[in-house]
Amino acid sequence: MFGQKRSGGSEGTSLRAFAPINRIEAYWQGLRDGTAGGLGLPTRSEIDPRGIGHDLRHAFVLERIGPDLCRIRVSGSVLSEVMGCEARGLPFSRAFDTASQASLAQVVDAVFRGPATARLTLRTVRRGLHPGGIGEIRLLPLVDRDGAVSRLLGAIAFAGRVSPVAQAVTLSGSFGRTLRFDPHAGQMRETQVPYLRLVATEA
Repeated sequence: MFGQKRSGGSEGTSLRAFAPINRIEAYWQGLRDGTAGGLGLPTRSEIDPRGIGHDLRHAFVLERIGPDLCRIRVSGSVLSEVMGCEARGLPFSRAFDTASQASLAQVVDAVFRGPATARLTLRTVRRGLHPGGIGEIRLLPLVDRDGAVSRLLGAIAFAGRVSPVAQAVTLSGSFGRTLRFDPHAGQMRETQVPYLRLVATEA
């Protein structure tokens, strides 16, 4: 379950393995800190692959297309490796086993509605010669031009190698944090006048 301590060398391995998703979350937080009072959220158009850099393979973007359904709009290679195919355009739930999908839908819905951030702990089962492993996903809300949360920036990483054979992922735990959010707190950008800032809310 989430929060369980890992001991010895495995803890250090996990910390290194999950460093990319920590950096992606820090990048998202930096964009949020640039909004008025830090109470806004980044837009999809503000997510710059250059800002994510070498961690891009761990990133993905989800779009909400129904009350309990979201689609993978952009996918790095890690999520595609887990799913065993090009993940872009597929339902996000397809990466998870059947037993996890109801819980996953609740978590994703809470992130969109909160808005909130979420940390999901994952487990994959041993398949043939490929050992099972543990992983994490972070879900981070993004807004559209109207200030509504319509997409999520995601980050995924596993401790150990991901099997080249598609593996259904089990959701073994989750933790959410509701955000203080003002939909009118747009991104603040410098203007030509040094003592003025322009507040822009367009996507």
